[in-house]
Amino acid sequence: MKEMRTLGFTEREAIQAIVDLMRKQRLHLPVGQVVELELHEDPVSATLIIEDDAGNQHRVSRNVAELAASLVNYCIERKIRLPTMANKFVEVIAGSLNLIIYIDDVESATSKKASTRRG
Repeated sequence: MKEMRTLGFTEREAIQAIVDLMRKQRLHLPVGQVVELELHEDPVSATLIIEDDAGNQHRVSRNVAELAASLVNYCIERKIRLPTMANKFVEVIAGSLNLIIYIDDVESATSKKASTRRG
């Protein structure tokens, strides 16, 4: 049996996830206010639009791997449990970022009962 879980992130949560990981990794982040998060579906990517005090806009792009790392880090920091032995990837669904967790082999309750009876 296979299992798939989806964790949907609001725009605010996605922005926070991206900013948190960039700060943690000490990557350059322009000074200013995040005014928008642009999401792209194919290929999956995101762009933070940051406006500085002078009104200039700066764009910070993140690819799919960076987004996945940001969302996983966000979950870890907030003690949201994620299976370690699972494939994790990011999709844009209905205009929001989603962390998809795909577990290949999941034991069903009936197979667990059968294996405990045999053992």
